[in-house]
Amino acid sequence: MTETTLKRQTITTTVDLDRLEAVISVSAAGAIHEIKRLFDSHDPLDALAVLKFGEAGKDPLDPQRSLNILEQLNQTFTYLASLAAARWLLNRHPECTPLILNLGTASGFDITSGCGRFVAETFAVTHPKSNDKLRKDIEKVRKSEAAYRFVFFLSPIAASKTMDEGVTVVQLDHPVMRSVGGPR
Repeated sequence: MTETTLKRQTITTTVDLDRLEAVISVSAAGAIHEIKRLFDSHDPLDALAVLKFGEAGKDPLDPQRSLNILEQLNQTFTYLASLAAARWLLNRHPECTPLILNLGTASGFDITSGCGRFVAETFAVTHPKSNDKLRKDIEKVRKSEAAYRFVFFLSPIAASKTMDEGVTVVQLDHPVMRSVGGPR
């Protein structure tokens, strides 16, 4: 796997995805350790203030970059959505490697194929309609000239549509979703 930056990843096999998911898992373990420490050593409101405003968390792919826990949560699940979408695409289009993942704030589509046939946007959200994210991502990929355009999302709530004027919408299945009841 070639890596140009931490936020832009070149994926050729599922082994690359497994490696990234392991890094994210280690980061999550560190966050849980820090949360436990905070809860054990601070007044409840002080602990919550540190979680929201302090730098108790870490970037899931860059342990040297401190974040607040809420941002770590958001990035963790956004990254997991991108990895699950890449896994879905690799399984169905192995001829289109490498896949380029633009994670977090990296510019461009969240996923592009090396063969140029598809682009994808990915997100993780409590409900697909939250912040109008599904509609906005459909609009973004619709503007692409790629032959296949996808929007992938990770959520315990299902979307009402799976196709929108040439854009395929896919609700991702990831093991972490089972802990919140999975897709419904």
